[in-house]
Amino acid sequence: MIRLATLKDAEALRDLGISSFVAAFGHLYSAVDLQIYLAENYALQSWKCQIGAPGRPIWLAEAPDGHLAGYAQASPCELPVDPIPEGALQLHRLYVRPGTLSSGIGGALMTRVLEWVDISGRPPLYLGVWSGNEGAQRFYARYGFRKVGEYNFPVGEQVDREYILRRD
Repeated sequence: MIRLATLKDAEALRDLGISSFVAAFGHLYSAVDLQIYLAENYALQSWKCQIGAPGRPIWLAEAPDGHLAGYAQASPCELPVDPIPEGALQLHRLYVRPGTLSSGIGGALMTRVLEWVDISGRPPLYLGVWSGNEGAQRFYARYGFRKVGEYNFPVGEQVDREYILRRD
């Protein structure tokens, strides 16, 4: 089942965000850089502020047992796109519980995000993806995303190269 997040979901979102990020990318960073990034980007209070913010939906995918299986987070576009089209949107994160990739959860969440884009008048949808994450890039290409730029993405002291993808 996919639904919008509520304040009761803040802790589960934080925990899934951390476990997903660490499972996918933790090996790329020093322990110090990883801890800095996680503290800055997955604080519980931050989640509480983000949930329910106007124009910034967070959708949850629940497993049959009620546990959080994944989430997608969107907003107006905040990526370094120049010029940024009026009304452009951004998929900030689409995370699936480690060990459940290829289970259809990501596709179901992406479908919900694209429905939101359609309701918004189908403005361009952007996202940032690590340049080395070829699996995610293939996933997004299946939904019509194409590379339109690059930018630097800091994780602690380390700076990664991110691709900017766009879907019209």
